[in-house]
Amino acid sequence: QKTIESQNTAKKQNDRIAQLEARIQELKTGCKAEENTSENSGKDLSSEIFVTPLRKFIRKERLSSLQRTTQNTETVAFFAQLSSHTHAFDAHRIIAFDKTITNVGHAYHPYSGTFIAPRSGVYVFTWTIRLYGDSYHTTELMVNNQIVNSVYYSPHSNVDGGVSGTAVVQVNQGDDVFVRTGANYHFGVIRSDSVGRSSFAGWILM
Repeated sequence: QKTIESQNTAKKQNDRIAQLEARIQELKTGCKAEENTSENSGKDLSSEIFVTPLRKFIRKERLSSLQRTTQNTETVAFFAQLSSHTHAFDAHRIIAFDKTITNVGHAYHPYSGTFIAPRSGVYVFTWTIRLYGDSYHTTELMVNNQIVNSVYYSPHSNVDGGVSGTAVVQVNQGDDVFVRTGANYHFGVIRSDSVGRSSFAGWILM
């Protein structure tokens, strides 16, 4: 009986090891894709859809990425832009500001457009969306699944302009912060070029 119990225990352990190895490989693939995007962030990318699909990761699983961002977390600040015009016609799509200018603490991830807080504190976040003509958008600043702030802009006719939003909010370690399109108003191209950039920034206040 002890032999049978030992065999069952060994089988369960082997199955768990296989699951963990598969998860590690999945995380490595995601990190490699993000690093490749960061290397190309300074290049003039062609106009493509940089709006990420809805996230499929469970928040607790994504806490593993904090292992890479816990060094030098006293100062945390980031500033990122869209490298080119971006089509955003879907509701609740995360806008991936893919060109990183500043990333102190390495907590902003341009591949997913998400800031993962390396430590708890009060943070300031601000974002700017540039639109032209018949485009109109509501964009929302999200902390996990909570809408913290939102802005709407519809320039009409031949107007080329932008709108900005700001929030001061308590964020806990491991929380995801990102900008997404709204539920009802999401039509047209979000513009970003040398004339004017759409951007996303944040820093820890206290």
